[in-house]
Amino acid sequence: MNESAPYGMEKIRCPIKSGHSRGRRNSPLDVVVPCDPPPDVIFTWMSECLIQEPVRRIFESEGLTGFSALPAWARLKGTGRAIPVHELAVTGWGGIAPAASGIREVDRCPGCGHLHYSQLEVPEKLIDRKNWDGSDFFMIWPLPRFRFVTERVVQVCQRHKISGVNFSQNMPTPGTRSGYSPGRLSNYMPRERAHLLGGAQGIE
Repeated sequence: MNESAPYGMEKIRCPIKSGHSRGRRNSPLDVVVPCDPPPDVIFTWMSECLIQEPVRRIFESEGLTGFSALPAWARLKGTGRAIPVHELAVTGWGGIAPAASGIREVDRCPGCGHLHYSQLEVPEKLIDRKNWDGSDFFMIWPLPRFRFVTERVVQVCQRHKISGVNFSQNMPTPGTRSGYSPGRLSNYMPRERAHLLGGAQGIE
């Protein structure tokens, strides 16, 4: 059961398991940025990613693929000055993590659709190039907050001296014993794209 909640959150109550009750944002991201000047790319404490308007123009003019620039709001903590930003939603697809990585779906609640996966055990098996759609930005499910990028993204950011980003060739480390409960794919990208990618698997 879904119901409205304050601050742009939709509250999901599971009719079967109370522990599955959770919130889902249903409005544009709205944040207060503590640093002045702010970096070109801003990450929130929930790992959402904001890009300033010049960065959006650079990414689009360079032809980078696999992202959408969603409406968002940001203002400086000290002065209240608005910062023109967009939420960067990764829409590129690296597929569902292969079983060889150790990640497997272990629970799917019939009451609310809550998904639970086992932990990552073999990081080097996480990416299967056959599942990758070729996008410059892409995600692998169920790790939506790990943003994978191609060398083109790294080069663009370095060439334009875009601040607030740090790139690493390291893979995600093996997870905790509790595994992953990422919610639904539509929590992280436009619903139409989530349905196209995850509708057949029931994860959208």
